[in-house]
Amino acid sequence: MDTVSARLDIEMFVDCPECEHMIDLLSERDTDEYDHNEEGYLLRQMFPSNGSHDDFECKKVTCSQCKCTFNVKGLEW
Repeated sequence: MDTVSARLDIEMFVDCPECEHMIDLLSERDTDEYDHNEEGYLLRQMFPSNGSHDDFECKKVTCSQCKCTFNVKGLEW
């Protein structure tokens, strides 16, 4: 019997408020080549030790499609 490894893919989506393009905050390709998850910043907020996402935020997100810059506050599960 063969054994393989599992893969976990995590994505975190927002819609650009200007052009409505769906943006994965964890993908530099979607955020105008900026790494918003540097040193696990977004993932730590995604899985907080206190279990609350009330403080989730990501500032100065730039849409790769239309170049609109906006902030994100809150996380829906």
